[in-house]
Amino acid sequence: MNDLLKILEDYAAKHQVPIIAKDSAVVLEATVAAKRPAAVLEIGTAIGYSTLLIAASAAFGTKITTIEIDEARAKLARSFFEQAGLAPYIELLVGDAAQILPQLTGNFDLVFIDAAKGQYLDYLSKILGKLSPGAVIIADNVLFRGLVAVDDLPPKRYRTLVKRLRAYLEFVTSDPRFETKIHDIGDGIAVTYYRGENNY
Repeated sequence: MNDLLKILEDYAAKHQVPIIAKDSAVVLEATVAAKRPAAVLEIGTAIGYSTLLIAASAAFGTKITTIEIDEARAKLARSFFEQAGLAPYIELLVGDAAQILPQLTGNFDLVFIDAAKGQYLDYLSKILGKLSPGAVIIADNVLFRGLVAVDDLPPKRYRTLVKRLRAYLEFVTSDPRFETKIHDIGDGIAVTYYRGENNY
């Protein structure tokens, strides 16, 4: 698996495909290993790097559902899943997560969000009814270049995105159904524990 992950890292660097930062990946892997989820949802596959990290950190045979909007990247990810021998355990859905999420059935024990940064809160609202009690939601890039955690006005092109990421963090840190730790590493990664609707 390590050799395959190195191939993905090299491809991502060469073709400017965003993948999870090394230090954030450590948090992701540790959280997955501790949770031992039976069912995982990933929003934002890209070329499948974080999907394979999750699969390697979870119990063998863990069911992973992952969503990718870019068809070319999804095709490449699928080939990497096959090379890893994990294709039977990974369901890759191609399309807009905002449209796919409401159609999903079953409950998820762990969710990893690494897609359109301005849509995190919308994604969460669409999966709330699909979370197992005690589920973990991991969201990457929540501090977005350090702009989310400072009071300075962000550059105009990022203002809406930063505002929406702040709204996501406000929600998962203030709503009593959640307990959240924000790690100031990489581009910021938030680990949120879902207590359930009546367990707070």
